[in-house]
Formats: sequence, C-alpha cells, structure tokens
Amino acid sequence: MSSLPKPIQLKGNFTTRIYFENDDFLLADKPEGIPVHETKDPNRLDFTRLLANHLHLPELRTINRLDLGTSGLVLLGKNKTKNLDLDNLLKEAEKKYIFICEGIPLWKEQRMECFIKDGNKQVNIVRSGGNKAITEFNILVSDKKNNISFGLAKILTGRRHQIRVMLSNLGFPILGDQVYGKKESRERRMYLHAFRFSFTDFSGQKHMVETEVPADWMNRMPSITDAKIQSN
Repeated sequence: MSSLPKPIQLKGNFTTRIYFENDDFLLADKPEGIPVHETKDPNRLDFTRLLANHLHLPELRTINRLDLGTSGLVLLGKNKTKNLDLDNLLKEAEKKYIFICEGIPLWKEQRMECFIKDGNKQVNIVRSGGNKAITEFNILVSDKKNNISFGLAKILTGRRHQIRVMLSNLGFPILGDQVYGKKESRERRMYLHAFRFSFTDFSGQKHMVETEVPADWMNRMPSITDAKIQSN
C-alpha cells in the first residue's frame, strides 16, 4: 500500500482521508457514526455535504452508500455529466469489506446466495419476492478467548444491509450490530468497514484502492495484526 493520505478534519470532529482522486470522482474514507448523505433532518450533518463544503465542490454526489455505523471507502462524483458512467463503474468494481463478527465459524470460506427483501428499518432473507444477493466470506483470524473473528467479505451484489443480514443468518452477527446482532451491545461501534475498491477508470486503467484497518479495531482485537489481508 502507498503512503497514507493526509487526514482532513471536517466539521463535527469527523476525520477523513482521500485515497484516490481525479477530475471526475474521488474515493474517501467515511467515518463511522455519520450518515453518508442527507437525511430527512436538514440540520443533521452528513459526510458528503461536509466533504463537499471542505473541498468547495457543491455538486459532489454520493455514488455508493454505507450504513450509519459502517466506515470506509465511499465513491463520490465530482462531475455531474459523468453520473451514469460512475453508476456503471460502481457496478463493475470489486468491493471488499472487513468485519469482526461474534463467534468462531467452523468454515474459513463461505459463499452465500439468497434473496433479500427490504423492510422498514431492516431487511429480511426470504424464499421469494426479494432481490438476489451474493457474498463471499473469508475468515482470516479468530480470537478464541473473546469468541470473535476477523474476516473479509466480497460483495457480488449491492443490497442494503447485505453483509450484516447474511452473517447474522449464518449465526455470526457483526460485533456491535444492534439490528441483526445483540440489541443491548456495549460495543462502541459496529465493526464493518469498506476496505478495498478495485475498478477500471474511464481511460481503461485499473486501480486497487485500500484503506488501513481502523486503529480502534486493533485495540478490540489485537490478533488482527496476524491476518494476511493483502493476500486475499
């Protein structure tokens, strides 16, 4: 991985880094605990608007969405004439997330295919009437003492809450997920992070953009340092 980009301090005590940028779009690291785009509350801070104000880019547009508690790479469009092209770029890109889940799976690799139906505050896995979702999971290291595991998830479809509901269905909900895991979790955050984004730009050049593992994850699970993320 190349040298770490400089941190950018945003309003509300949020910090981000820009990992890739050209004339048409950028990839920035969304902190956990902030909506990625505007909500129904016009006074609530959101990541896209804060970054747009900081960079003086009023037309900055969210291309992919992350949940409130999910951190990591967000694709943001700078040029509104490229909106359709960016939607296609997102569709063709390879997207991988890292996670810490409750429990220790007996499997190291698992491909899950199912149908997901949107609800109000959560989604459900259904036999029919939903949208097909596919995720490939890879457990990289486990902590038997604390009964948690660290892994990588590659999404082949982009459904809402896809990784979260699938891991919960498998019996290993994401640590700190109060919707699909323990309702009374004492974790300070949800441990899901958009880690890697591999894509081909408009000139045909291929890129693989990665963030570092969030520093607070190392405190929660020190054995993450033993995981060979880059080889997966």
